[in-house]
Amino acid sequence: MAENTADEAKRGLLGSLTGKAKEVAGAFTGNDSLAAEGQLQQAEAQARRDASAREAVAEVQAREAAQDLTASQAAADQERQVVAAQQDAQVDAARAAATVKADAVETDVARQQLVGTAVAEAQADADERQARAEAAQQSQDAARHAAAAEREHSAGVAEARDAEAAAARARAEADRLAGTAGLPD
Repeated sequence: MAENTADEAKRGLLGSLTGKAKEVAGAFTGNDSLAAEGQLQQAEAQARRDASAREAVAEVQAREAAQDLTASQAAADQERQVVAAQQDAQVDAARAAATVKADAVETDVARQQLVGTAVAEAQADADERQARAEAAQQSQDAARHAAAAEREHSAGVAEARDAEAAAARARAEADRLAGTAGLPD
């Protein structure tokens, strides 16, 4: 396009010079038609220069617009990357929070299981102590009953011995009385 612009500039300059020459020649010779043709050729050259200038401005503006578009696209891409990174960070944070929460729940469940186990063990120990205490009490009661029964038995044996001794004394007295009375045995 730069080559085309340079060609246009050359033609415009050549057309302007040619038009000026015709205008001067027409004015010098008194040929109004040639002077008018020269003025028209100059106007045409000016119009081409103006068109070329507008085209150059339009090309610059188009390049700037393309650069702006590229910059906007780059900024949009960067913003999308930032948003994606933020979303990834939020997802990672949410996952980390969920993991922490799950770990806390697991820890709480484990703690509750330990507490439950400790309570169950303590209850089992208490039940065992109670059972041993009751067994010891029953054993003591049985020992007291056995001792009382032994005492009763010993008292009964002593009473039986006393009764046998009394019976033996009574027989001996009866034998003695029967012997003094002359009764047969």
